[in-house]
Parts: sequence; C-alpha cells; structure tokens
Amino acid sequence: MTTGGDAAHRPADPAGRATQVGLVFAVASAVSFGLSGPFAKALIDAGWSSAGAALVRIGGSAVVVLVLLAVTRPGVLAALRSDAPALLLYGLMAMAGVQVAFFNAVRYMPVSIALLLEYLGPVLVIAWVWVVRRQPPSGRTLVGAAVAIAGLLLVVQIWSGTAVPPAGLAWGLAAAVCQASYFLLADRAGAATPPLVLAGTGMAVGTVVVAVLGLTGLLPLVVTTPPDGPVVLAGVDVGWVVAAGLLVLVSTVVAYLTGVLAIRRIGAARGSLVALLEVVASAVASWLLLGEVPAAIQLAGGALILLGVALTRSRPAGLAEP
Repeated sequence: MTTGGDAAHRPADPAGRATQVGLVFAVASAVSFGLSGPFAKALIDAGWSSAGAALVRIGGSAVVVLVLLAVTRPGVLAALRSDAPALLLYGLMAMAGVQVAFFNAVRYMPVSIALLLEYLGPVLVIAWVWVVRRQPPSGRTLVGAAVAIAGLLLVVQIWSGTAVPPAGLAWGLAAAVCQASYFLLADRAGAATPPLVLAGTGMAVGTVVVAVLGLTGLLPLVVTTPPDGPVVLAGVDVGWVVAAGLLVLVSTVVAYLTGVLAIRRIGAARGSLVALLEVVASAVASWLLLGEVPAAIQLAGGALILLGVALTRSRPAGLAEP
C-alpha cells in the first residue's frame, strides 16, 4: 500500500526533469553563441579578417576539446569506427559550413538579410522532422515558431536592406541548411557518440576545411598578432589574447557542448527554436560590449522571440505532446 507520505516524496517525472535541464542547456548555448559576434567583431575591427577569426575560433576550440578528450577518453576510437560518416558530416556542415556560407553571403548582401536567411534553419528542422521522421509538430510549436520568426524579422529589420542577388541568396540558404544540419546531426536517434567526441571531431574537421579554403585563396585569412589596432570590449582594450580566448572558450566550446547536450534532451525542433535567443543575446552583448544600442523595434522583436520560445515548452505531465 502506498501512503500519502510516500506519494509526497515520489521522485519527479524524469522526462520533465530532462526537459527542464535541456532548456537550461539550450539557453546557455544560445547566449554563448550570441556573444561570438561582439568578440569576433572586436578582432575584425582590429585588423583580422572574418575567415581568420573563424579559423582561430574553430581551431582553438578543437585544441581545447581534443585535450579534454585525451584526458577523459570517452570512447573516441569506438565512436570513430561506428559513427565516422556522421562525424565527418558534422564537421563539414555544422562547424565549417555555417561560417563559410555566412561569410560568403555577406559579401553580396547586408548582414541583416544574411542573418535572416541563416535563421531559416529552425524552419527547415521542423519541416525535416515533420516530413522525414513523420513527427508532426503540435499546434503550440507551430505558433511558437511563427511568433519567434516574426520577432526575428523585427530584430534584423530585413526591410532596411536592398535586393538580394542570386549568389547571395544561394549562400544564405546554404547557411540555413548547414545550421539545420547542426541540430539534426546532434539529435540523431540512437546516436551513441558522446557530445564531447561529437564536438571535438567536428571542430577538428571544421578547422581543416576552413584552413584549406584559406590556403587555396577561397577565403582571405588575415590573423595579425599583435593586431593592427586595439581590441576594444566595453570601452577597454582587452588585447587579442583575451578576445580570442573568450571567442574560443565561451562562444565555441561552451556553446557547442551545451547545445549538443540540450538537443539530446529536448530534440532538434525545440532546440532550434530556443537557439533563436542567440539573436537577442547578440543584440544585448553588442549594446554592452560594443556600444551598439538596439532600436526599440529590435527590443520588441526580442520580446517576440522570447514569447515564441516560451510557447514551445512542453505541456504538464498527462498532457505531453507526442
């Protein structure tokens, strides 16, 4: 017989607990990714090229994570033997592909439009899960996606740009596909590859890809140490070592690891929507670190993104979505 006291001390629903932890990881990942813009821009303003900052970001992160792998040894060889194609694809698309495609997109169009095209990724994730995995999203998730994307439109202010050239459109859509692959590859059903192995091998592959593109001249690689000018964050010259360290450790290592941990708890569809918070985090960080004050309409867009993400939260126990 179960007494009232036993019921009162019954453990919480494991699925609900996993969802809560996953959402915390997802928010941490989005905020960490959002900080990458100000950190990278400080280096670029000091004389680095965008591709140079990307190479240092991925390459430095690969070194950090590979050292962690050497210490912890969470079945790296076993993962490489059983999951090599997916790991290669993750490094090619989720690491190198997103940044290379985005950098090429901004050559043809304003950054705001390129960012909007890249953030079609969550829409592609929901469509993939719906059509390929035959897991239709709930009405609540669809409403949340629509609200979040409407907020994204306000944040990036697409109407302030010019006509989109075909080449820029192609690169922007490629960035969206690569971003969607990040969520889908991290959310593969039954994947036994530990998150640290997935991130580490992906970063190593991404580093090689960006380096090859730079050496062949397809991407300009400029990394000057010391840089040509000051590396300013929050009005203070912090130096390239601090800025690059934050870009590597916070905006890449922490961002990717927490992102993978989140996706494996809350799924690719919801994880991709929570990732829209990156836009809000980037706007706030740019305000505090670079002095770029967001417009009122951008603040309203950020509020809509937050509302959209909140709408994707799962229902109480007993009313769980399929």
